[in-house]
Amino acid sequence: MMYPSITECKWTEKWLDGFIRRYNLSNRRRTTVAQKLPEDLEETQHEFLSFVLYQCIQYDYSLALIGNMDETPMWFDMSSTTTIDKKNASTISIRTCRHEKSHFTVVLTCLADGTKLLPMIIFKLVNVPRQTFPNGIIIRANREGWMNADEMLWWIENIWTRRAISAVHPQSLLVLDSFRGHLTDPVKRQFNEHNTNIAVIPGGLTSKLQPLDVAINKSFKSKVIKYNSLN
Repeated sequence: MMYPSITECKWTEKWLDGFIRRYNLSNRRRTTVAQKLPEDLEETQHEFLSFVLYQCIQYDYSLALIGNMDETPMWFDMSSTTTIDKKNASTISIRTCRHEKSHFTVVLTCLADGTKLLPMIIFKLVNVPRQTFPNGIIIRANREGWMNADEMLWWIENIWTRRAISAVHPQSLLVLDSFRGHLTDPVKRQFNEHNTNIAVIPGGLTSKLQPLDVAINKSFKSKVIKYNSLN
């Protein structure tokens, strides 16, 4: 054989394009289940945006005092969402190395002026791993690997309240979703003690009203996938 393994095989873009046409293939995206939007979408969306606008008028926040926080799940097997498949295929599946269920959580926070707060990673472990991690990343661990009320209290004290500008004008606004770990009484009290008003995105509308979910999380995951494919 001229090329005993696929890694040594050579082809041109013209050959690849011809192969795809001959076998009726195309670049397809993995099928997913879309989030079901509420029936009163427009009314609920208007109420939320009106609340945020009212808060901004009442407190006259600067952009550096308006924040958005979101958790996004990540997997140790971050496979691509696209593959080559038949053009008329209704279901698109992608093979993995069987670690796609081994997850961890990344907590991202940004301010309206473009500032990014330190990201926090939560591993599904009893204790934080004893190894070296890149600078500028906060590592946490719990048995579920998700954000919960305890992690939320830690996040408030160690990330949110350490914004440099907080000492100048402490009243601020944080936009987050309606996940129950965000809204426990201890968490609400902690926000109140640090002069933070919260704007809770109505359930089912994160895909429309969560800035990080709309504009950042997909790009973030795509960059992780690309990085993994190159290393």
